[in-house]
Amino acid sequence: MAQAISLISGSPLIGNPIVYNVTPEIYAANRTFHRIIVRVYAKLETDDDCTTFDFSTPVETKPSGLSYNTQPSQFDISSALRAVADKYEYTPEPPERYPYIKFRIEAWDEWMINGDIYPQQNIVAWPSLPVGNNQFYGYAFMGAFNDIERMNAQVDQYNVEYLDTSVMSRKPTSSPEVVFASNEFVYPSQFTRSILDTDHMSDGASPQFVGGAPAGGPRSLIYTPRTEGAAIIGGHNIYAIDRPNNGYEIRFVNGLGCVESVHATSLTKKESNIHTEKYTIARQETLKKFSRAITVKTEDYETWTLSSGPLDEAWVSWYVHEFLMAQVMWIKVGDTWIPCHVLPEETTTMRDTEKASMMSVQFRLQMDINGSVK
Repeated sequence: MAQAISLISGSPLIGNPIVYNVTPEIYAANRTFHRIIVRVYAKLETDDDCTTFDFSTPVETKPSGLSYNTQPSQFDISSALRAVADKYEYTPEPPERYPYIKFRIEAWDEWMINGDIYPQQNIVAWPSLPVGNNQFYGYAFMGAFNDIERMNAQVDQYNVEYLDTSVMSRKPTSSPEVVFASNEFVYPSQFTRSILDTDHMSDGASPQFVGGAPAGGPRSLIYTPRTEGAAIIGGHNIYAIDRPNNGYEIRFVNGLGCVESVHATSLTKKESNIHTEKYTIARQETLKKFSRAITVKTEDYETWTLSSGPLDEAWVSWYVHEFLMAQVMWIKVGDTWIPCHVLPEETTTMRDTEKASMMSVQFRLQMDINGSVK
């Protein structure tokens, strides 16, 4: 049978590896083949039923005297959780909280002897097998730690690598963030969670089932500064100024899976790169009738050039590594949220010691709808 399954590396965020170690049954010489199968049951909080994903790998062996020892197999199940989470659609208006992904794992051996297949040999499970009517689950959330953050992962007494969530925004605190007074400012609240926070049975002589859904999930909150000046909102240091005529609010999904906003100013440059394809309609020609050429014009999307305003080095770095890398964003034009995306330059200067003044980040936003955006 599969001897055990255990988490060896992971975090609550599904954008990073979540790796489990499965110890297979001991070696037997009469097996034609021997493999480990891992089945992941996962669903988004809003789903009714779980989706299943199977992973498998042949069991490895190493010589040990006159026999062999089977070796543990490792499985990264984060791709299964991402497949489930892909159904979720972000909106510029943040929900009450972002949904969690609920999952459990089963693992077993499978082998063949004399042409007969022996499937599902004594299943093991994580967090554990059911106890009575109680089924156990782990919980994960959308987003990912970057490489620098992953380098700070901790290792517990069981040699498990782990990284817990805390703050859900990477905005620096080196200087206040400039926002527009009387305009909404979206920020993620703090959220602490571990991949080891699962349903479980309590300890003691009379263990009780402890679990269910997490008490809460990541949240993005909205604050509207009413006056100009400095304030600290949910741990975010801001400074409100009067909104310029060319000022806009941009909301985006950050790398940790939460919507947040920036306020930026539009420069005078707006472009529209229309793509033209030429085709020829062939027909029977005469002296007065010719084959006719037509053109098909597409990609009538406006591109705006905007500026972050003056920034210190930490904020320039944040814009480059977080904001410019965002895959989902919207800009508010009038009362309408327009989906858009950043077109980064090939090179963005992050430090220039030759200049005494503060730097700024200029970027281009291409609208994801065609036509005139006013």
